[in-house]
Amino acid sequence: MNWGEMKGAVAAYMHRTDLGPLWAYFLPLAEARMYFGEATVPALRLTSMEKLATLNTADQPADFLEAIKVYSDPNRPLDLRPLERITREPNAYAWSGQTLVPGYDVALPLQMTYFAKWTTPVADGDTNWLLTNAPGVYLGALAVEVARWARDDGLLARESQSYASAAAALMEADKRAKYSGALLRSKPQMPRTP
Repeated sequence: MNWGEMKGAVAAYMHRTDLGPLWAYFLPLAEARMYFGEATVPALRLTSMEKLATLNTADQPADFLEAIKVYSDPNRPLDLRPLERITREPNAYAWSGQTLVPGYDVALPLQMTYFAKWTTPVADGDTNWLLTNAPGVYLGALAVEVARWARDDGLLARESQSYASAAAALMEADKRAKYSGALLRSKPQMPRTP
């Protein structure tokens, strides 16, 4: 599904014809709901959002949401520490706003695996991973914004629950996909012979 089709779907679903000039307001609010969560709905964090970047400077990538692992050696990731402790903690890093602060014994460049935002659709033909693979999540998040704008508390409660259900189902499917395939089995260890 592309952005134009999604706008048409939300307008039809909500039985509205007056939403045209409001999409520029609804979309960032809906994406904030998806990326940062709410009191009753956690933020979306999916394997499709994972990216790897080389940090030659201390600035976060433009699409950064949350660090998963920061390292110079993949077998020895850096520990996240509070900024005020970074000068006395080895093998550590901290965040100062959107700037990575390496510990006293760490130097750039560093590798970072992180959760990234999807590309925000602008033109009607634009799409991204979520619009293509889980359009119901976008539909739900946008419907919440339309209901909030319409000041319809009953509709807002229903659409908030619908969005929460779609987001939870997507995260559960993503979690299952990580472990799909053969059953996990432990192999007994053979005793070592001298």
